[in-house]
Amino acid sequence: MQIILLTLFLTTCSFVYAGFDLDIDDDGKTEALTDGLLVIRHMFGFSGDSLTTGAVGSGANRPSAQDIETLLVASTTELDIDGDGSTQALTDGLLIIRELFGFSGDALIAGALSTSSTRQTGSSVVEYLNTIKDSDNDTYVDSIDTFPNDSTEWV
Repeated sequence: MQIILLTLFLTTCSFVYAGFDLDIDDDGKTEALTDGLLVIRHMFGFSGDSLTTGAVGSGANRPSAQDIETLLVASTTELDIDGDGSTQALTDGLLIIRELFGFSGDALIAGALSTSSTRQTGSSVVEYLNTIKDSDNDTYVDSIDTFPNDSTEWV
């Protein structure tokens, strides 16, 4: 009986990985001056070398502008940080870059939410960002990772 219960638990309780995370250049780190900059440049319409120059981390597994553009175009829905149904540089891009720089609360959202956003508080924005951010690069986004800053720990 215990084996059946354990098997049932293991087959019905699995972690769901978002498939997309904010490590845009895939260098194993999610940082404001690489990943955040790539996102906001893309949202402003940059492409090619103007998108990636000086914004790709060393050791990146996704260094090409074409690969980064493909990822960002395919991830438009996930990049709607304020939840208003559109992806804009001065709302969603700004929220991403501010959070990656460590802003929180009112400082995170001040002047960066659209009038139709569904996420109206700093905590709701961070809660959403944690579903697309893998701070320790352990393949578990922060929202389901008990130890989001320590890749050697998991539950």
